[in-house]
Amino acid sequence: VGSEMCIRDSLSETIIHDIKDPRLKNVSINEVRLSPDLSNAKIYCSSFTLTKNNSTEIISLISKASGIFKKNIGKRVSLKKIPQLSFVFDDHEKYANQLTDLIDNTVKNDSKK
Repeated sequence: VGSEMCIRDSLSETIIHDIKDPRLKNVSINEVRLSPDLSNAKIYCSSFTLTKNNSTEIISLISKASGIFKKNIGKRVSLKKIPQLSFVFDDHEKYANQLTDLIDNTVKNDSKK
């Protein structure tokens, strides 16, 4: 878990300081999951401007920048091997907000009874 947090922090810092593409400036790294052998990292990304419609383009853009991400992970994180990075669209936040809205509406409807 410690390595995952360090990788997440390194990726976030890279987006803030090194990525020049304005389309990627609003991307947040929500979670990093390393494979048991540490050779692969699945990176869950989201953004308040990221939707299912444009997620493929954004994930493609951020994947193309994996070289600079790996370079900075190598500098900032103490690992024997730098993992392959796989970026995926994370819509958990949107789903959580929808659930919250459903719960709020149910509570309101119950209180009217």
